Amino acid sequence: MLRIGKLTDYGIVVLNHLAAQGAVQQSVDDIAVATSLNVPTVRKVMKALVDGGLVIARRGVKGGYRIARSPVQISLRDVVEAFEGPIALTECSQDHNVCDITDTCDLSDGWGGINQLIMQMMGRITLQDVRNPQIVDKLYRQLMDDSPRIQLVNL
Repeated sequence: MLRIGKLTDYGIVVLNHLAAQGAVQQSVDDIAVATSLNVPTVRKVMKALVDGGLVIARRGVKGGYRIARSPVQISLRDVVEAFEGPIALTECSQDHNVCDITDTCDLSDGWGGINQLIMQMMGRITLQDVRNPQIVDKLYRQLMDDSPRIQLVNL
């Protein structure tokens, strides 16, 4: 099964909370209470979000965390890569990774293209989109209407 990890999922939950707070800084405790996550988990999430440039941290008595950019400027790809690293569906879909059978496999070039397509789609979906289910439904319908259908053939 292809899926994002729990920390990535929690990262989106935390970003959603921070987006709702706007410029108001939040402590780890504030975020933990608001998201129902435990404090150690929030600390891990915040480190990844800060390192990924998605959240700004301020130290000190009046410190805390706030979202670095508008939810419209944060893509789902940005969040996934902050936690999971570069997106790669298969070993051969990244330029610098080569699996043992790349030289003899007829599919390696195709996987690279599919990986690029998924990265582009994730780059088009923003945190604001995720926060609004109606927009997600609209994006899905547009994708399905605009894309050619894959025809499956029984062999």
